[in-house]
Amino acid sequence: MRRMKLEDLDKVIEQERKNANQIIASHLRRRRKRHRIRSKGEIEALNQISIYKWKKAVEDGHIKYISDRVWFYDYTKF
Repeated sequence: MRRMKLEDLDKVIEQERKNANQIIASHLRRRRKRHRIRSKGEIEALNQISIYKWKKAVEDGHIKYISDRVWFYDYTKF
């Protein structure tokens, strides 16, 4: 087993810190999520689907209006 003084270890860490930070930064750049732009037709279809699901949840009693700005969503009914 190799023995090393704490001061020597600190010097090695300082020397390698810049290289390690560059490696970490390059890995973080690759993890970016990319998404495509939706077409107008797809946006309209998704809006209609979500409005339909909202209205159905209200009819089924999953969503209750407490006031104009406060709603209660009962997730246990699913």
